[in-house]
Amino acid sequence: MAPAVVAGVTVLLSVATLSGVWASRRGFASFLSGNQANTWLAGLAFGVVGALVLRRQPTNRLGLVLGIAGLCAAASATAAEYVAYTLHTRPGALRGAGVAALAVSLWLPAFLLLVVALPLLFPDGRLPSPRWRAPAAVALTSGTVATVGIATVDQVVADETGAAYHNPLDLPLPDGPQLMVTLVALFVTIAVGAVAVVAVVLRMRRVEPARRRQHAWFVAALALLLTATEASQSDAVAFALHVAAVAALAVGIVRHQLFDIETVLSRALVYALLTGAALAAYLLAAAALGASLDGGVGPALVAAVAALLLAGVRHRVQRAVERFLYGRRDDPLAALTSFGERLAQTMDVDAVLPAVVDTVRATLRLPYAAVRLTAEGTFAYTAGEAITGTVEFPLTYSGEPIGVLIVGARRGEHDLSPADRRLLEAFARQAGVAAHGVRVTRDLRRSRERMIMAREEERLRIRRELHDGMGPALAGITLGLETAARRADHDGAGAAVLLTELREQCAACVEEVRRIVADLRPPALDQGGLVDALRRHADVFNTAARTPTVLIEEEPTREPYGLPAAVEVAAYRIALEAMTNAVRHAGARTCLVSVSQRDALRITVRDDGTGVAPAAFGVGLVSMRERAEELGGWCTVTFRQGQGTQVEAVLPVVAP
Repeated sequence: MAPAVVAGVTVLLSVATLSGVWASRRGFASFLSGNQANTWLAGLAFGVVGALVLRRQPTNRLGLVLGIAGLCAAASATAAEYVAYTLHTRPGALRGAGVAALAVSLWLPAFLLLVVALPLLFPDGRLPSPRWRAPAAVALTSGTVATVGIATVDQVVADETGAAYHNPLDLPLPDGPQLMVTLVALFVTIAVGAVAVVAVVLRMRRVEPARRRQHAWFVAALALLLTATEASQSDAVAFALHVAAVAALAVGIVRHQLFDIETVLSRALVYALLTGAALAAYLLAAAALGASLDGGVGPALVAAVAALLLAGVRHRVQRAVERFLYGRRDDPLAALTSFGERLAQTMDVDAVLPAVVDTVRATLRLPYAAVRLTAEGTFAYTAGEAITGTVEFPLTYSGEPIGVLIVGARRGEHDLSPADRRLLEAFARQAGVAAHGVRVTRDLRRSRERMIMAREEERLRIRRELHDGMGPALAGITLGLETAARRADHDGAGAAVLLTELREQCAACVEEVRRIVADLRPPALDQGGLVDALRRHADVFNTAARTPTVLIEEEPTREPYGLPAAVEVAAYRIALEAMTNAVRHAGARTCLVSVSQRDALRITVRDDGTGVAPAAFGVGLVSMRERAEELGGWCTVTFRQGQGTQVEAVLPVVAP
């Protein structure tokens, strides 16, 4: 049974009932004080709830039970007003009163479905255990007998005025025994329902607190319905109990997500508001115009006016409710524009990712959102708490994975709707650019910090070597020269020996200076440039036994090599590290080093070995990447099992 059909037919029957009340001219106060108002209220409320359950949980038989009960009650109320109009207001005006007589009795199966079938099948639409099959069969049999007995009774009261008619379905049976059998069957059916309600109460002890609260409101609704039956002699009390039962079920659904219906409340709430507005407008206008318009013109005119008035309101009400429950997902252009403006106004790089997360949560009314960056491996920012499941959306930039946007489904939902996913995918595309900017800025900040620390450590090392090594050595040479000068006049031979020792010390100081300078810049680069330095290093590898042949390949370039010192040193260090790993770990026969310069300097080191896993590089891989990134370039290692390893570094070239 389609949920839309159940809801639509129920609402139409409810409107038809109110139209019958108006047409009978007996007043709505009389209707609300009578028993038919209880049937009308139960039909409208439980029919709509049944449609919601069918939409949220199509396989749950409770939705079918609620839907059928609502339809039966609504049909019974409509038929009662039809019969009252035919037999009491305008006798003989309409046909089909005999068929309507059968429809009037539909209130009983509606009631039995609510107070018997509902607790038997609660909460998943199945009997709690096989031992409940016998009580269910007894309830089905006795309920059928009671329904047939009510449907075939001789006299049927049409309305609260006491108008009655002969039932064309009356069975040729004595009234006393028929009534007795009907009452006994009804008692047995209700007894089974009461036992089922007690069983639901007992099962509440074994469920978690959240489910226990759901069960409590459900049991309260059933108890109020049973009490309303006992209070049937007082129509006002019975109507109040029916209202309380509907309110209890509504609280269980809205507050505690009974039947997990929250995901469909938006449309239902809109239609409920519109239906209520339509009915109110219809009834008020009917009361005002009824005296001046005869026949069927008044209701038709009022309905047309109400429809015209509501046409302009519907869109605003729909958007307001959608925005309250789901944010701005139905207006993706406005949502994306607002998202972009929020990012554009965020000046602090550390506030970009929090702005992304907070905007996503606020825009879609999500309980949880977070961003995790791939490079850092930890959550960059989180907000809220995941209630049910989470969904991840990749953040990419130029095809490169940057991180993931993680969002939590709303309360009562186990997944996101297609509209949510489409908007979040669009958010993720914009957030990927923002996350890339954050990562680059943070990498640059860390690189600068490392450069500053490295520079200070280098200065400290040079200061230490000069102070602890060169300083004392030069001081000693100075003292030696002073001693040699004093000896020169009376001990020339001794002075000559001392000068020889001082010369050797000076030579040692020169070597120490050369060593310090070599640590600052490889001397091989000063003897012919980058390519020649790599070739000399390759010759050293090639002369060793059991090593692969290292070849240096210089690709043609449009410009002569004129590399800045920092680029040249970084390229040399990266190539040297890659060559060393290929020789030591790759088990290759050939290692090819390619050097090319176009808009940037590109160093590629490939071998034909078994492949060197990135872990084998150790700190060398980190060092190569850091050297490239410090200059605004990049370095990658491609590992292919059995096909060798390739290290590629690209360094921007700025004119020295």
